[in-house]
Amino acid sequence: MKYPVVRSSRRTLCIQIHPEKGVVIRAPRRLSDRRIEKFLKEKEEWIRAKSAQQTKCRAQKPTRSFEPGETFPLLGEPTKPPVHTRTKIIEWYKMKATDHLKKRTHQLAKKLEEITGRQVQPRAIKIRSYRSRWGTCHRDNSITYNWKVVMASPEIVDYLIAHELTHILHKNHGPNFKKTLALMDPEYKKNQKWLRSNGARLDV
Repeated sequence: MKYPVVRSSRRTLCIQIHPEKGVVIRAPRRLSDRRIEKFLKEKEEWIRAKSAQQTKCRAQKPTRSFEPGETFPLLGEPTKPPVHTRTKIIEWYKMKATDHLKKRTHQLAKKLEEITGRQVQPRAIKIRSYRSRWGTCHRDNSITYNWKVVMASPEIVDYLIAHELTHILHKNHGPNFKKTLALMDPEYKKNQKWLRSNGARLDV
């Protein structure tokens, strides 16, 4: 297998699979080509499975005409945006995402505080465009969301918010994290699976 190798001052060897770039190998500068080849052979089945998954995701991406009257999902409901170009529709989505995600985050943060008796309010709430993630809770307890999630149903959006809020209390995905998240969203495993399987459909 031949894939581009990006060498840097990093200490570990890893494989990244991008939606557009495909497979990229990131390696320490001094790691030998032989060690990289051995690593790729060990991960061959994993690479094929992930690449197939990426291909499936690309096939799920919806086809848009951007004609007046075309509907776009907003919190799971077909909605006609007041604008029609892709750029303007993305701006419209970001505005809707900012309003809904900030409001709902504060609501669910209060719920989590009541459940745990601990302070959970995020330091800041930001909206961004991500290619392969839906949200991030940073070290300073600020949260960033992918605006595309507001295309999904309310229960999926709430799952993502609960997930990121729980990271304010637990910075990993260990047993305590899962236990707390389950208190917020008893169906979190189902919602997580849905987002992983159908996330590619949430696009413009």
